[in-house]
Amino acid sequence: MRSYIAPIGYDSTRVTRPILSQGIERNTHIDLLIPTTTTDDSRGTQAINDVRRMIEQIEPSVDIETTEIPHDDFEVAIQICGTLIDAANGEVVVIFGGGARDIFLPLTVAALSRTHHIHASYQFSDIDGEVRERTLPDLTANAPAQTEPTLETIVTLDTPVSLTEITEAMDVSKSTITRHVKLLERQGLVTSETHGKTKVVELTTTGRILISRTRS
Repeated sequence: MRSYIAPIGYDSTRVTRPILSQGIERNTHIDLLIPTTTTDDSRGTQAINDVRRMIEQIEPSVDIETTEIPHDDFEVAIQICGTLIDAANGEVVVIFGGGARDIFLPLTVAALSRTHHIHASYQFSDIDGEVRERTLPDLTANAPAQTEPTLETIVTLDTPVSLTEITEAMDVSKSTITRHVKLLERQGLVTSETHGKTKVVELTTTGRILISRTRS
């Protein structure tokens, strides 16, 4: 099962294109976020209907609903967006790039504080109309205390860097560095790949944010 959370404005393609690029399956749930308003918004209603019509033609069993997000209460808007992410079932996919900016920011804040709940996120570009996957950094991540010297060494050597280079720079056993890298990977601070017989480690965006935060 997959759950989509997506703000929607007047352009339904900003929602349908990212969803269709991932494929529609039975029991998919789509929650369209709209701003709370007392004015008649026929263009917005039309966009929602366009999404319903297109998706239901492909898979009638898809559940599509709308959730109102207050445009004038930032804290409540964050709370509602966060609750939607927490309550979503299956693979949670957040789509950015559509709808009112008053919803975009609260949704972004809620998503960044819940990256472990989110399977994937996509953005519809205002520049070229392309749909791109975005890996959200985990702003709550921390390096385990025993791995901090290893992380600092990785930063100093500048990534990508091999396990051998890290080991030589720290003058400790390779098994220790290997264990530290695994712990750092679990926190989403680094990634590693094996090139032939060489294992290469690279900082993630989450890791770079953590380092800049601790050094400021």
